[in-house]
Amino acid sequence: MLVHDLGPDLRKGTVLGQQHVERLRESGEIHVVELEPGDLHEDEAGRRLAVALAGPGLEAKPPVQSQARVVARHRGLVRVRGNVIDAINSLGYISVFTLMDGQAVAAGEEVAGCKVTPVAVPGDLIERAEQLCRESGPVIELLSFRPLKTFVVATERLKPKARDLFRNAVVAKLGWYGAEVLAVREVARTGEAVAAAYREAVASGAELVLFAGASAIDPLDPAYAELAEAGGRVLQLGAPMHPGSMLWLGSLHEAAVVGVASCAGFGRNSSLDLLLPFVFAYGRADAGDLLRLGHGGLIEAGAGRRFPPYS
Repeated sequence: MLVHDLGPDLRKGTVLGQQHVERLRESGEIHVVELEPGDLHEDEAGRRLAVALAGPGLEAKPPVQSQARVVARHRGLVRVRGNVIDAINSLGYISVFTLMDGQAVAAGEEVAGCKVTPVAVPGDLIERAEQLCRESGPVIELLSFRPLKTFVVATERLKPKARDLFRNAVVAKLGWYGAEVLAVREVARTGEAVAAAYREAVASGAELVLFAGASAIDPLDPAYAELAEAGGRVLQLGAPMHPGSMLWLGSLHEAAVVGVASCAGFGRNSSLDLLLPFVFAYGRADAGDLLRLGHGGLIEAGAGRRFPPYS
């Protein structure tokens, strides 16, 4: 097996045969390795590793020069078992790299990759990696978004232009997850008006209630008082993220409730956009899912970059 390129027509990893002899004679010095029984060519090793990594919702692509990719079959939420990735990378000679756990992706988007460093590796190395994947359950999986029936309530008084922007942002953002938007209600910040909105949400069969305009620092805000009166409860006030630290969670019968401080929260990237993928993947607004997002919750400073700001 050739371990270095001899030009575009003869690349490293090529298994040499009689058909290559004349070409090799023209090349002068060449470097090769001979596989021992049980060794795997880099492409076969990369293929098996990608297949072992690809859990539900993911597709392992054929390797190109020992590097195989795992892509999303559909839109969804990526979950990664980081401890298993660490264990596989500790085996040596193979590398696995993934997106961040909890990232939302579109269909066809690359979720993970794996590479075999040498042109061949012992077969038992890949067998150990495969065993780690089997023992852990899905190492990387893609959860489909659920088309939740969503009821939107806003207690801010918006001017006509702002109202249109709010509605457009709500429909576009929720539509990306496949949500069925039941209604967008702009109501007064009074107990009676908010209570009526909660009743309508329950009666319409809402699975998710999005509430814009409640004050996270005012315990007397009708968003909370009327939630309890309607048979619901507040689960979490405040989020370990910025912007959007005033986000709050609740439940209302079978529906999840997610609240943001203002209608403007729908028109910009904020904590809401890190939480919604979990809500639509699991069909719940769970305080545990919210609190774990503090690692990576400095959204404004970190959005769009993973490299040092060299300039």
